[in-house]
Amino acid sequence: MEEIYMEIERKFLINNIDNLDLTKYKKKSIIQDYLYFDRLSCIRKRKIESNNEIKYTYTIKTDKTGISVNEIEKEIDEKTYNSLEKNDKYITINKDRYIIPYKNHKIELDIFKDKYEGIIFAEIEFESVEIANNFEFPKWFGKEISENITNAEMATNDMKSVIKDI
Repeated sequence: MEEIYMEIERKFLINNIDNLDLTKYKKKSIIQDYLYFDRLSCIRKRKIESNNEIKYTYTIKTDKTGISVNEIEKEIDEKTYNSLEKNDKYITINKDRYIIPYKNHKIELDIFKDKYEGIIFAEIEFESVEIANNFEFPKWFGKEISENITNAEMATNDMKSVIKDI
């Protein structure tokens, strides 16, 4: 199944999750490798583990403008996933994602591991820019970083550069 859509998303830095009981929420473990990245587009593959199931996806993102980006995502099989060679120029992004329901939307809480251990982002996708701009976010959200950094940019930088950007 292939999905083509405009992703409208706001992203925030999270400084503290001590008051969240993450055991209450659906968890996905994500390994994300970038195959190509430039200022106009990025291509990635993902391995997503959730509830003892594994899913693989191939994604192309183009034309990022503000909080919007065109996204084409296709579920692929393991053989195809393994045949897509990881580009050694890029850092593998490894994170746990928790899906937290909030005001008829979903917070995707990303807790990074390995190279970016200690970084936590929260993202919410919206149906329109207008809804995104008028949405009331939880008090525990920190600084907005929607236009500061993408995961693809993280895959091309070191921790020092990422910290500077966020």
